[in-house]
Amino acid sequence: MHAPPTGPLRRRALMAPCAAALALSLTGCGFFSLDPDEEDGAGGEANGQAPALAERVEAGELPPLEERLPENPAVVEPVDEVGTYGGTWRSAMLGIGDWPWLGRTVGYENLTRWNTEWTEVVPNLAEEFEYNDDATELTFHLREGLKWSDGEPFTADDVVFAMNDIYNNEDLTPVAATHPGTAEKIDDTTVTITFEEADALWAGYDLLQYQIVNKPKHYLEQFHIDHNPDADELAEEEGFANWTEMFEVRSGATDSALTWQNPDIPTMNPWMVTEPLSDSGRVVLERNPYYWKVDTEGNQLPYIDRVVFEIMQDEEVMLTRALNGDINMHSRHFNTLENRPVLAENRESGGYDFFDLEPSEMNTSVIAFNLTHQDEELREIFRDRDFRVAMSLGIDRQSIIDVVYQGQGEPWQAAPRRGTPFFNETLAKQYTDHDVDRANEMLDEAGYDERNGDGVRVSPDGRALSFTLSVPGGFRPDIVDSMEMVVGFWEELDVDVEMRTEERSLWQDRRENNEHDANVWSGDSGLLDAMYDPRWYAPVHSGESNFGIPWAQWYASDGRDPRAQEPPDDVKEHLEGYDRLIAEPDPRRQEELMTELLEVSQEQFYALGINLSPPGYGIVADDFRNVPESMPEASVYNTPGPTNPEQYFIEQ
Repeated sequence: MHAPPTGPLRRRALMAPCAAALALSLTGCGFFSLDPDEEDGAGGEANGQAPALAERVEAGELPPLEERLPENPAVVEPVDEVGTYGGTWRSAMLGIGDWPWLGRTVGYENLTRWNTEWTEVVPNLAEEFEYNDDATELTFHLREGLKWSDGEPFTADDVVFAMNDIYNNEDLTPVAATHPGTAEKIDDTTVTITFEEADALWAGYDLLQYQIVNKPKHYLEQFHIDHNPDADELAEEEGFANWTEMFEVRSGATDSALTWQNPDIPTMNPWMVTEPLSDSGRVVLERNPYYWKVDTEGNQLPYIDRVVFEIMQDEEVMLTRALNGDINMHSRHFNTLENRPVLAENRESGGYDFFDLEPSEMNTSVIAFNLTHQDEELREIFRDRDFRVAMSLGIDRQSIIDVVYQGQGEPWQAAPRRGTPFFNETLAKQYTDHDVDRANEMLDEAGYDERNGDGVRVSPDGRALSFTLSVPGGFRPDIVDSMEMVVGFWEELDVDVEMRTEERSLWQDRRENNEHDANVWSGDSGLLDAMYDPRWYAPVHSGESNFGIPWAQWYASDGRDPRAQEPPDDVKEHLEGYDRLIAEPDPRRQEELMTELLEVSQEQFYALGINLSPPGYGIVADDFRNVPESMPEASVYNTPGPTNPEQYFIEQ
């Protein structure tokens, strides 16, 4: 069995999309030009740099620009125009737990990356990459002359250190148990990663790559026992229990938030942390003088001097700051349907406008009955497909759409969106009609035709058909409002459902420990990312496949996770179908296998959807330039990272 990456290497998802991304040898396109001799620009030739950096060169504090750039820097084509240097990008975070927004905006630099259009994987830190014939080896050719933000070389040694000494070290990370692959240095700019089993999707695992390109060997080896025999003594001197605890804090090996809390760790990002993530109220980053990308005229990027993230504790405060024009580019938290009218009305006085977000989210809410429930009777009820169908037919989705979503969307199950190679109309629309009569009939046929004194359906042995629907609090008010209506509709079926709003971390712990009856979450993976993260279509994601977390734990760990449950044969066959997809190097055949996987998902009907997520929006200040008018919105796309924030600029 092929176990996809789990735990810290894919904290929210397996990662993002596209069959075209999986060609065995890929070269740049989209916003990138990798040929320094192209006629349409200066290519890789150094030209301009920020005035502050030029002053440091003049003072002898920095090498000249041509010595700081790689031999062949990546060339980024600006969205509208070549920018000017200067200014501060003002953004916001909702508490320090909102640190993923940092990675999306100022930390999207991997060996490969998604092109802006989200149609293929293109080179990035790696100038070229290719699989072998059976997709058991993936070779990266790094750009010659790359440098970390402190001026030290970025080479194959850094990738080998991250893969072999960190992510294959069981003292440092549990990911080692999943055999993420081993790295071999071919030369300073060439590294090959070898997998125990074929993995034709590895080049698209953004979060996995993010973890291995932010681990500078020259800085971190002092904290690693294999490279510094005195690491335990150093840990004691610095107040840590042992070297592994020290290494985690310095590197963020299993908690990416820690990399934003350590301003000393060198980076390959456009900006480097100068005021770290903490309870201080903000995070500040300043230009990386060794950043390795230029615009089409050869000017070193980024254009913007500083990025300041103000840490706020309340979405209403964030909305007020946006209305006042204090946030000059943002697309998170306050940009809800209910806030759009007031934001639209205030655009002129606030000095901003909207840009469109094309959601990859395929559903506003997906309800997951726990098919692996510890209670045998509830487990038997929830695994009855007819029960799930009846509960789906009992939901008046159009009423939810009209009341909660202002009429935007349409009844939809957990299924990919239209316009993707994986759209399955039957999967998307089955059992979305509101048919109370048929729902009641099916529940009667399932053996719940009697009621108790409270009017609640009971099983033949007299047990009430009763369960709890867990909803994460502080996440999205629309989900809470939707589920209140769902519970009301189910009460009309004489099913006793208690909606319980839980603090988000408790809600997450309960699902990962298999302690929930039923729960709800948003429906990710509706575009081409469905192939990389089919969490709702099969139990592959040990943290997110809410209908069968222990099945997914079994899949991800090859049965070694003590919390795991071995799935029934039909579910195992479904998972084997995904294994075949991962191992398949031919992009066309991958699409066929994904289509077949979704046909089985249609029959399994693991979870219930509510509404096809409507388009979203972000705000951008009138003087904040080179932001596309539209971009995909997805955690696995890392919005807005692939739109190249390094080429955003502030009109002076």
